[in-house]
Amino acid sequence: MGYLQRLELENFKSYKGKHTIGPFKRFTAIIGPNGCGKSNLMDAISFVFGERTQSLRVRTVKDLIHGAPIGKPVASTAMVTAVYAEEDGTEISFTRKIVGSGTEYRIDNKTVSPQQYTLKLESLGILVKAKNFLVFQGTVESIAMKTPKERTQMFEKISRSGELADEYEKKKVDMQKAEEETSFNYHKKKGIAAEKREAKAEKEEADKYHKLNQELADCQLEVQLFKLYHNEQSINNLTNELKAKVRDLDKLEKRKGEVEQELKSKKQENAKLSREMASVEKKISSKEAELNNSRPQYIKAKEKTSHMLKRIETSKKAYDKAKSVHKKHQAEVI
Repeated sequence: MGYLQRLELENFKSYKGKHTIGPFKRFTAIIGPNGCGKSNLMDAISFVFGERTQSLRVRTVKDLIHGAPIGKPVASTAMVTAVYAEEDGTEISFTRKIVGSGTEYRIDNKTVSPQQYTLKLESLGILVKAKNFLVFQGTVESIAMKTPKERTQMFEKISRSGELADEYEKKKVDMQKAEEETSFNYHKKKGIAAEKREAKAEKEEADKYHKLNQELADCQLEVQLFKLYHNEQSINNLTNELKAKVRDLDKLEKRKGEVEQELKSKKQENAKLSREMASVEKKISSKEAELNNSRPQYIKAKEKTSHMLKRIETSKKAYDKAKSVHKKHQAEVI
C-alpha cells in the first residue's frame, strides 16, 4: 500500500506563494499552536482529494485563494498538488487548481475530467464520498453518537460494501431459492432411491454391453488395420515393381530408338551399296561385252605371238650354233 509522499501548495489559504510540505513518512504527526495552519493543511489535503467547497470552511472556491476572504487575493488562482508514492517507489501526482469559479483536475500534469480523477483516487483506496482519508474534528464524537444502523451504513459506505447491497439481496434470494430446491431435491431423492437402484442395475448391464461392443469394435478395427497394413505393403511392392518396369520400358524404348536409327542408317547404306553394286555390275557387263568383242583378236594375237616365239626360239638356236662354230673357228685359227 502506498502513502502521501509530499504536498505542493501555491497561494492556498494561509500559504502564500509556493510551498512544499514533506516528504512525509508512513506515519507523520503535524503539531503546532492554534492558528499555525494545521487545519488549512487538512483543508489542502481535502481539496486536492476532491472534497466539496462547503466542507472546506469557505463560501466559494475563490475564497481558498490567499487573501481572498479579506478582499485582497494575491492571485487569480490557487493550486494544491499531492504526490502519492506506491510500494515500488513510483510517484503519481494529483493536482487540483482553482480556475475562475471552478476547478481543474490533473493527474501527472495531464488534465482529466473530475470522473477520471475520482476513479484514479478510488483505485488507490481513496474514497471521496466516503471521506475515508481524513478524520475531521468532531467526527469521532459524531460516530459515537450514531445508532448501530447508522454506523453500519457509514462503514458500508467507507468500505464500499453498500454498493453491493442490491447484489447481496439478489444473492440472498438466490440462496433461499437454492435452499428450497435443495429441500425439494432431498425429498425427491428419497422417492427415487428404488428407481436409482434399478437404473444402476440397468446401467451396469448397459456398461457391460457397451464394453463388449467396444471390444468387438476394437477387434474389428484391428482386423481392418491389419488388412490395411498388408494392403499398403502390397501397394508399396506393386508400386516398386511398376517403377522398375517403367525403368525397363524406358530403357527398351531408348534401345528401340537406337535400333530404329541404326536400321535407318543401314537401310540408307544398303541403298547406297545397291546403287554402287548396280553401277559396278553395269561396268562389268560393259567390260564383258568389250572382252567378248575383242576375244577373236586376242586369240589371233595369241597364236601370232606363239608363232613368233617359236621363230625366236629357232633363231636363237641357230644363233647359238653359229656362235659355237665361230668360237671353235677362232680357237682353230689361234
